[in-house]
Amino acid sequence: MGAATADFNVHTEALSGLLPVPAFRAVPFGIETLPLAGAVRPRHRHGAGYATVVLAGSFLETGFAGRLAVGPGDVLLHGTLDCHADRPLTRQRIEILRLPWHDDTLEGRFQVRDPDCLVRLAEHDPAAAALALGATLSACAQREVEWTHALARLLVGGSALPLARMAATWGLCPAELSRGFRCTFGVSPKRFRLEARARCAWRSVIGSPRSLTRIAQDHGFADLAHMSRSVREFTGIAPNRWRQAQRRGQQVRSS
Repeated sequence: MGAATADFNVHTEALSGLLPVPAFRAVPFGIETLPLAGAVRPRHRHGAGYATVVLAGSFLETGFAGRLAVGPGDVLLHGTLDCHADRPLTRQRIEILRLPWHDDTLEGRFQVRDPDCLVRLAEHDPAAAALALGATLSACAQREVEWTHALARLLVGGSALPLARMAATWGLCPAELSRGFRCTFGVSPKRFRLEARARCAWRSVIGSPRSLTRIAQDHGFADLAHMSRSVREFTGIAPNRWRQAQRRGQQVRSS
């Protein structure tokens, strides 16, 4: 990770502390065994980024990284302001290890060869376990891509294609596309796209020197007021307040 990226992610972690607590779940680090009932989690939000190492069982997570089925040895990386839902894929107990994760440039499903080593490290030092995780991550082999995953990746990537044209790609009518996506992701494609765009804009607000008006243009918003409403609705805080907090943080770090 380069110095600029590291600096951005440390600053992002600090700024995430400004988020309204009721709207964003905190993440307890360490090992957790989930009962089947507790493994079903409707779409929810997390403020700070974190990593989930799967130790036992399998489940499906659907969020900004797409539709991801995971099992033992898999790792899910979540960036700041992630939104996702989870449900088990079998009746086997699910055991996971959660670790801090501060690199917003890496999200999605990865693998690790020795999860037990991470468990041993995390017992004494979760931060050290997170560093070891970052050093031993490997990409997952390509798995079958379901259409809802492909659609999610298009929406997160900023595709401006009308949903009707996307539906035709998979031989669906718009109503079938919206219904199938909502069933998997817990939110409509339109809402998913708006939240993904607001999240990307928020990252630019705190991570770049560009003006707020330019950021609104770059992310496809109608105008600054449109972006401000979207970012405030998604994060609970308006872009100008995020920018003020960013500048205060820069002053503290340079003093």
